Amino acid sequence: MNMLFAGVDGGGTSCRVRIETAEREVVGEGFAGPSNSRLGAARVYYEIEKACIEALHQSGRGREDFSVLHVGLGLAGLGLDSELKSILSFPHSFASVSGATDAYTACLGAHGGENGGILILGTGSCGLGIVDGEVINVGGWGFEISDHASGALLGLSAIRSSLFAAEGCRPETDLTRAIMAHFKNDPQVMVKWAERAEPHNYGSFAPTVFDYADKGDPLAERLVAKSVYEAGCMVQALLKRGVERICLMGGVSKRLESRLPEDIKPSLCDPLGDAMDGAIRMVRDDVMGRGGAKV
Repeated sequence: MNMLFAGVDGGGTSCRVRIETAEREVVGEGFAGPSNSRLGAARVYYEIEKACIEALHQSGRGREDFSVLHVGLGLAGLGLDSELKSILSFPHSFASVSGATDAYTACLGAHGGENGGILILGTGSCGLGIVDGEVINVGGWGFEISDHASGALLGLSAIRSSLFAAEGCRPETDLTRAIMAHFKNDPQVMVKWAERAEPHNYGSFAPTVFDYADKGDPLAERLVAKSVYEAGCMVQALLKRGVERICLMGGVSKRLESRLPEDIKPSLCDPLGDAMDGAIRMVRDDVMGRGGAKV
């Protein structure tokens, strides 16, 4: 009964943690930086520990409680077996660690462990459904080859289009001028920035694109329309596989939902809980012998 359970929701922009007692009382919540597994296990655990310490401090606890803290990791990037193995085998200070994709834990939390699906549209994107124990994946293969309708890809498209326009290859718009001004109208500044940029850096431009789309900027409207189309395709793919209820999650989804096709809106529903709830459910089941501990 001394055990504590932490649920981690980690993505390309931030890491959130909720800690509960064995009696399901909330100990606290913490927040830290990006924790996509592709950033490397050392960096991921650094951010997770920061968030856990913040959560523990809210009830007068501290790092010494790591020894009784069982952590459920729901991380972007864990869809690859190599990434999951790397994260779970990394030396840590916790009592135990279980891991899965952030989409899986989000789906567990959204539907209370019952059948259903989710579409995460944030810095990255991923769709996932659970139907009678079968896990159905759509997307989530990373910034370079997947992440359709994500904030990172929307930002990248806007930046590429803005540079193209500045060079006279396409019409300039208010959006392209605003993005070029951000980079001091200097392509060399953009190149230096891009050399160090991570997905969340590109995703930081997504709100600007939506804002200009709302103002009628033609480029912004086209970019947002492409994201809407891709999000709709991901929802349809889940529906075709037998998923009946789908929850939209992530910051980008808040700007896209009203724009989605009317024929898919009846399948959308509000979540019962969040990804941290799902991660806690996962690690509880593992520790209690109902899921098979992963580490």
